[in-house]
Amino acid sequence: MPAAENPVSIASIQPGDPLSAWLEEDLRAAAAALPLPLDALAEHPEIPPERFRACAARGIPFVPGETLPCDEGALALLSPVKARELRAVPLLVTGAAALVAFEDPTDDESVAVLGFLLSRRIVPVLATPSAIERALAAYDRREDEAILKKLGLAVRGEGESGASPASMERLATEKPVVALVQEILQKAIARRASDIHLRPTAEGAELLYRIDGELLRVRTFLTGLVPAVVSRFKVIAGMDLAEHRRPQDGRATVSAPDGRAIDLRLSLLPTVHGESLAIRILDRAAGVRRLDEIGFSAEEVGRLQGLLARGHGLLLVTGPTGCGKTTTLYAMLLALIERRIEILTIEDPVEYRIAGIEQMQVNRAVGFSFASALRNVLRHDPDAIMVGEIRDRETAAIAVESALTGHLVLSTLHANTAASAVTRLLDLGVEPFMLRATLLAAIAQRLVRLNCPRCLAPEPIPSWMREGFGLSPEEAFLRARGCRACEGLGRAGRTAVYELLEVTSLLRGLIQAGADADRLLAAARAAGMRTLGEHALALARAGRIPLAEAWRVSYD
Repeated sequence: MPAAENPVSIASIQPGDPLSAWLEEDLRAAAAALPLPLDALAEHPEIPPERFRACAARGIPFVPGETLPCDEGALALLSPVKARELRAVPLLVTGAAALVAFEDPTDDESVAVLGFLLSRRIVPVLATPSAIERALAAYDRREDEAILKKLGLAVRGEGESGASPASMERLATEKPVVALVQEILQKAIARRASDIHLRPTAEGAELLYRIDGELLRVRTFLTGLVPAVVSRFKVIAGMDLAEHRRPQDGRATVSAPDGRAIDLRLSLLPTVHGESLAIRILDRAAGVRRLDEIGFSAEEVGRLQGLLARGHGLLLVTGPTGCGKTTTLYAMLLALIERRIEILTIEDPVEYRIAGIEQMQVNRAVGFSFASALRNVLRHDPDAIMVGEIRDRETAAIAVESALTGHLVLSTLHANTAASAVTRLLDLGVEPFMLRATLLAAIAQRLVRLNCPRCLAPEPIPSWMREGFGLSPEEAFLRARGCRACEGLGRAGRTAVYELLEVTSLLRGLIQAGADADRLLAAARAAGMRTLGEHALALARAGRIPLAEAWRVSYD
């Protein structure tokens, strides 16, 4: 498309103009009442340069501005669900054609799907993601207003604290509310979300899904509908409908569309704008995986199986919250089950139930903590014990003593690296001689986001990142730019990167009072340990993750 100094109105385009061939004649005529400007392609911070280049090659113009002028009749032809799925907003529709704003108008599959749904030829234009999002919010508002009308509620309804429990219970069982909450849950499960957040604001509430560790905004709710949605979740989880001033926790089990049982852990917190809801989604079928399915190489799996075959000792998994430590522990438990031994776990909470293992949940209200539970399980003749977390001096001491007296103990610890797990236990008061006698290995891990294989493109690498990794200027890397298959995110799940520090005789000699983590790390690397950063860089070189992900892990 030729450059233009100023945007032009679609209605002003006449036969013979550069854009005339691009527009259907009846679409151009119908646009007389629609003040839609079109602009030449230029740089915009929200839009990747490669998308601009692809649109320019096809002659697709850009709709400038943050608000899309949408015809109400055009909006009504596409459901909110499909509009969000395709990231597309119909601007104008005639009998033969439809003018549609896309976040990525070069996605031929989305254009074809929309053409089939509307039974018209699609004329795509490019819009910014924020403009698309604002238009999709209008869809949300229309949907919410329709539900509120069915429920007989005002758009800015009465807050939870101003309504009686009986009225909240009635709203929670109304069919439109039940259907809406069911849709929220089913879509979160289908999109592989690990958490759902309903975050109250002055204007209503935002719905967000955590996908691959990142919170993504899904939609907004009008103020009047929020109490009904929150109340429905309270009913599902068995919470107190009348309580709005104190935090509440609840649990529930729902079914996925394919019949899988999905566990939900719900947390409600009172905020200045209302109750904030967070829901952890636990898929029983997908949650427990084997060691070779979570990122360990064949060599590392062999080394871990050798460590698990020991009769006693301490195995630690370290890393920040949300890095997959529990998943790794469960994978180890699956490997132990095959040995036909007595396995007990102490967890807070029990996330996945595994046949063949006796699992216990901490209950601090009755004094059943990690430490007290660990004391009691030792009298239950266990061969292996999994302790959800070592977080204090007492638990650390009992865990080490248990490993010293003939038990295999698995646990997690908050430490950034495998080497610093040793210094962390020493800081908690564990005697160096006991740690030398019990510690088998420490694993540090992080989760990295995998590239979507369907939309890979060259990754621009800044010079400082190349220098930091010591890379040559010629070495190339890939990142996913986003497509319909990955919902524009450019990701296809996550995998773990690890460093496995096995305590050799050399390392054992370095475990002393005041031990230095850097010396331990140097000794482990000399013995052949691959660090977190080296593992991540290997994945980036294989094109599985962007180099930016490897940098994040290396300097986390």
